[in-house]
Amino acid sequence: MLLILLVIAFPASEMVRSSFLRITQTGLATGGNGLENYQRLLREPALPGVVWHTIVWVVLVVGVTVLVSLPLAQFLDKSFAGRRLVRLALLVPWAASLVMTATVWRYIYEGAYGPLNRVLMDLGLLDQPIEWYKDTRFAFWGLIVIGIIVSIPFTTYVFLAGLQAIPGELHEAARIDGAGPWQVWRRVTLPLLRPSLLVAIVLNAIYVFNSFPIIWIITGKIPGYDTDTTITFMYKIAFGPGPQLDAGEAAALAVLNVLFLMVVVTVYLRRVTWDETDAAVGARREGRLGRLTRPVGGLLARAAGAAATAPRPARPLLSPARWAGRRLAAAWRPLRPAGLPVAGALVALFFLAPYLVMLLGALRSDQDLFSVPARYLPARWQWSNFVDVWSQVPLLAYLRATLVIAGITTLIVLVVSLPAAWFAARHRFRGRNLFLYLILATQMFAPVALVVGLYREYALVDNLFANLGLGLRATWSYWAIILVYSAFNLAFAVWILSGYFRSIPREIEEAALIDGLGRLRVLLRVVLPLAKPAVVTALIFTFIQVWNEFVVALTLFNDPSRNRQTLTVGIQQFVGLYETRYQYLFVASLIGIVPVLVLFATIERYLMGGLTAGSVK
Repeated sequence: MLLILLVIAFPASEMVRSSFLRITQTGLATGGNGLENYQRLLREPALPGVVWHTIVWVVLVVGVTVLVSLPLAQFLDKSFAGRRLVRLALLVPWAASLVMTATVWRYIYEGAYGPLNRVLMDLGLLDQPIEWYKDTRFAFWGLIVIGIIVSIPFTTYVFLAGLQAIPGELHEAARIDGAGPWQVWRRVTLPLLRPSLLVAIVLNAIYVFNSFPIIWIITGKIPGYDTDTTITFMYKIAFGPGPQLDAGEAAALAVLNVLFLMVVVTVYLRRVTWDETDAAVGARREGRLGRLTRPVGGLLARAAGAAATAPRPARPLLSPARWAGRRLAAAWRPLRPAGLPVAGALVALFFLAPYLVMLLGALRSDQDLFSVPARYLPARWQWSNFVDVWSQVPLLAYLRATLVIAGITTLIVLVVSLPAAWFAARHRFRGRNLFLYLILATQMFAPVALVVGLYREYALVDNLFANLGLGLRATWSYWAIILVYSAFNLAFAVWILSGYFRSIPREIEEAALIDGLGRLRVLLRVVLPLAKPAVVTALIFTFIQVWNEFVVALTLFNDPSRNRQTLTVGIQQFVGLYETRYQYLFVASLIGIVPVLVLFATIERYLMGGLTAGSVK
């Protein structure tokens, strides 16, 4: 809690305080400013458009993501040849940094030499190239498409975890009673997926609202605010590019952003329960979905009892829609063994296509990259790019810094979250629910929402150290950014681990205590092996979140003179105002993606158990 208070609560309070101060462009507070920062913000000519962009961005990305992910999860829940490969392909956009994904989409959206224009022109859908991210008619909608694509994998896996946690007996009972596939889905599957739906909608709304890299990397340096949301607009006001450089006004907008997030958090927390029901306590755990399926089971039991005592009515005639559905199902049945793998291959190709473009771009020369029209394959395969990139930028230093920060952060998060989650799952204490609510609430506030407060906190700490003559700095330091990342990732780890610990029967721990093991040895030798899916999920998620983070590193760990930059920030040196060296940018991106993808592929079989525990509890 102390770490969370220092790294999250204090910046939040500093952000609120700064919104009422007069702050110079150099960051010096010169006195109170009342409500002037808020009034100046409301007078910004661009604000109405930015707010409208934010609403459209969140509603469309979240809505379309959920609508696409539901049937995709149903599809991936079926058994067919190559299913694991399709699931691994779906992991690539999730595992890849949004910075690197946005970079390849920026290249795809280029005008004369962009691959998208070449494909559309070859298909006869375009007569001339379109500047997809530079033309204000298309730029914002192009960003929405990217937002949907990168949001689908996480949402699909949340739904897939929920589907695999539904007892098959319920579906079988519904089919025996004569329910068709649509009725089974609408009356059995969908009600039992409501916890996963709630998790997916709320977390996606927060993640999409806080989304920074996609917009910033693709259109952030283009003059104007035609694609900005309130998050990127806040960053421009505080740090540029732009004339303002007004931390007070940016803090005012940050406060309004956090107030919106607080509403979303409140809605979510009102639907979260941490305690076991009395029936579950008495029965010593019915299983992970006991609380979820008990109401449905009761309804089914009562319905069965009523059906047994009531006279059976005549079987109604099939409706036209149900008759057509059965005919389609009968026609699909012989095609299913071949149709499912083909559909899976198309899904995999769709999600892998941008990264295939990245791989081919990494093997091109400048002439190939900027040829008009774009070439599908390199005229000459430049394998030397993978060697030359190490001399173009201090890539090894970027990798080393990222690995150190991600590794130490992950270790701190596990050391702190394991005992905290286990204690909260197994003990009653005053303020327990408040503790869990606060932990979960911090998960809702991404660092970008508090980046202005964090920047102000760093400045205060630097001034304090200077006055004390300690010779230390928080800005550009390893220890400061590690503490920030640790605080922001504790919530997810505690959430996942606590949910899984509650699913482990208490009898196992009690038997170990009777055999003479102490509490610590019970946790290490009994509980942790049983909770391996949740532990591995928390470990890898934390590592990947830190490895791929961008906005905090861009703001608080960005000192090129000492090579103190993470990989996502350092490779932006290849992006110039008038020229982008895409081949080296893609090589560095692939080097950053491959290790994370290997980790994700390793834990894919544990992912379902970890997400199920966190989402349904």
